[in-house]
Amino acid sequence: MKNSIVFSMKNKFHLYHFFSNSFSILMYLLMSSVNSIAARWGLSFITIGLINLAGGISYISASLFFGRLGDRFGHKKILIIATFFFSFFNILGFFWSNTVELFIFNIGLNVFFGIFYPQIEGLLSKEEKLLGIDPANTINRFTISWSSGNVLGMAMGPFLIVRFPYIIFCYGITLSLASYFILKRDLSKNGESIAFFPSQKLKKPSNKIDFPRIKLYRKVYRTTLVMSGLVYVAVLSLFPKAISMNGLPIALSGFIVVGANIGVFLTFILLGRFKIWVGNPKIAGLFILAFPLMTLFIFFPPSIATFFVISLLAGVSYAVPYTYAIFYGLNSPDKDQGKQGGFHEAIMGTMWAIGPLLGALSIQLFNSIIGLGIAATFLSVVILLIQIRFVKITRSV
Repeated sequence: MKNSIVFSMKNKFHLYHFFSNSFSILMYLLMSSVNSIAARWGLSFITIGLINLAGGISYISASLFFGRLGDRFGHKKILIIATFFFSFFNILGFFWSNTVELFIFNIGLNVFFGIFYPQIEGLLSKEEKLLGIDPANTINRFTISWSSGNVLGMAMGPFLIVRFPYIIFCYGITLSLASYFILKRDLSKNGESIAFFPSQKLKKPSNKIDFPRIKLYRKVYRTTLVMSGLVYVAVLSLFPKAISMNGLPIALSGFIVVGANIGVFLTFILLGRFKIWVGNPKIAGLFILAFPLMTLFIFFPPSIATFFVISLLAGVSYAVPYTYAIFYGLNSPDKDQGKQGGFHEAIMGTMWAIGPLLGALSIQLFNSIIGLGIAATFLSVVILLIQIRFVKITRSV
């Protein structure tokens, strides 16, 4: 029985899914730690927003610049260089003592992950296509691998940074160094190819992609992703302080805010299992209704249950357009998957740059998370109008 399970996993997931999962754990350990320490030091919502703004700009710059370099020089080569330097960068985490150091550390970690994810995305979309794997299955397994890591990283980050901070940075050093040596060996042995024997189920095709209008699909879903993502990252970055303002321990905030990551993970599983959204804007638009539903809960009286439900629905409302955007982005008829991955991750950076600051201004203006609800209401209206217009265009042409 155990052997059959292991065999099944080996034929569905491989080394680069392990990297995606492990580094996603690290990413959210570090990001949640930065925001938790900022809240513990009593920094204002605006200062926390500015810290995330600096990180987001760094992420955008790294994604756009290094994404296309992977297409030219090889994704594995870029990953080798990045993991080597990041293993030493993690040492800085042992010396946090002031706000400036939080700024510097957040910029550095965002540069690394702005390099890391476009390379993984470009490598998977190119090499798995050569293996005959259906593009929807490529996207689904990638999203499940990193989102499952996010759940653990977000839940444990605030707790560990308060109680056992050295565990986080030791994990970062060990993972980065081990990955550096594994990647070097894999590049030497397999070149840019992925050594993998996929299950036949992964090759089963889903609905047809509307390639003549794929740029329109990308534009619409990337725009929707930015708008829904603004609230998602505001929840992740600002809820530790908002929770502490309501008399709850910061060390427990991760176990509440992790609802967002759980929502993301469950949504990826659902959309991967039922691919009726592929090439179908009308059905895809129904899933996006999770965003206005989440907005309603922001106006409920604050409590542990309310914070958790808001987090959960914020994760769902982010994961839906994320799936659509990355699917239509990486399914490029041109050989520019690294470039498209860079664009996709630049959207992530835009969210992290603007979302926390927008949320901070909204909350501070009303001295309550009701301010975030008002901002989310405006975004909900815009998102719904975009989806209605998009459905009309695709039906009329």
